[in-house]
Amino acid sequence: MEDKSPVKKSAFTLRIIWALLGLFFIITVASQIYIRFYNPLRTETAMLYSTPDTYVFEAVHIRNERLVRYGGADVISYAHPDGSKLGRNSIVAQSYRSVDDILLQKRIDELTERVRVLEGAETLESTDNFQLESYLNQIMNRHTALLGQISAGDYSAIDTLKNEYISLQCKKRVLRGEEIGYREQIGALNSEIASLRARISASPRDVIIDEAGYFVSVVDGYEGSLNFDRIYSLQKDDIERIIREPRLEVGEGIIGKMIDGYKWRFVGVLNTERTRSLYEGAAVELRTGGSTQAVRATVLRRIRLDDGNSIFIFECDTLTPELASRRVSQFNLVLNQYKGIRIPTIAVHVNDENQQGVFVKHGTEIIFKRINVIRTENNYFLVEDTTNVAGFISLYDSVVTRGRDLYDGKIVP
Repeated sequence: MEDKSPVKKSAFTLRIIWALLGLFFIITVASQIYIRFYNPLRTETAMLYSTPDTYVFEAVHIRNERLVRYGGADVISYAHPDGSKLGRNSIVAQSYRSVDDILLQKRIDELTERVRVLEGAETLESTDNFQLESYLNQIMNRHTALLGQISAGDYSAIDTLKNEYISLQCKKRVLRGEEIGYREQIGALNSEIASLRARISASPRDVIIDEAGYFVSVVDGYEGSLNFDRIYSLQKDDIERIIREPRLEVGEGIIGKMIDGYKWRFVGVLNTERTRSLYEGAAVELRTGGSTQAVRATVLRRIRLDDGNSIFIFECDTLTPELASRRVSQFNLVLNQYKGIRIPTIAVHVNDENQQGVFVKHGTEIIFKRINVIRTENNYFLVEDTTNVAGFISLYDSVVTRGRDLYDGKIVP
């Protein structure tokens, strides 16, 4: 009987050879594709960038202030947020018998505002919807304004914007026919308001102010000693002491204060060398704490000291609730604004002539271009904009941030 095992072995060997040849072919093709299309370079477009040079310091707020007193023993509920401008004979607060009465009144105010919103939407019932596009635009504007206020950390107008936004949404639903009216909701809300009013133990008493100004509920004990007349007599030790101890004990029966006028001042001790560009009458830009909102101020006085510092007195006409309720704030003073091309520090090299520069991909060629560094920040250099200067970096250059064996004139895929 004939033995066929050698034939089987030959066929098996042949299949292995073909498989290896196929694998080799795939590897060869893949490597060629990799070499052709893979670019080991990583680049970043050179763009213009602006960065401020800031100086951080603490300062004492100076305002002309008058204390608001109330001799009653009841619980006080303020009628206005801090920083509100009030006229003569305005109601600044109300006194209640208990905290429970205040909570009931706040709930009544919330429901009353809701009724007002729904009644405003009711007036559009059975009208044409030609105003719909206008309301949609207003809704978008209020929504954008809300996000902007939250992003900036300014919560003073959020309640007003929120109520306007809800009012517009209700009107939109009526115009679209999604709601035929709010009569049932209004009736239920009015019934709840009447029930809550019946639970208040006594009607509140109004606290009225005699003179106009900006009201602040926070007092710190410096109201009588810090004002515009005394600001020029403050010494360095006085300023530093107030910064260390921004609050003093206050007497009984004081429920707030009134600030005369919207202009206020602040005084701080700053390094003379760092602030040499500031002069009396100069307009400056500041930011408080972590706020992104800029505050404009003017340098009223600069008093040089013998220890390398200077006392600066600034005047500002931006009186926000946050600033009105504080005695001491941390400020970020913008001393200068630098503008140039920003490039990563890892992209900077030094050539054989000891010149700083970057490699730029220009078509299929790598070119070395020099740079003039303005300042360093984090992992970036801010360099001079030398666009159209031969041999130097230009805007929109493709700066090489990663690559191997880089040299001037290298050809790349």
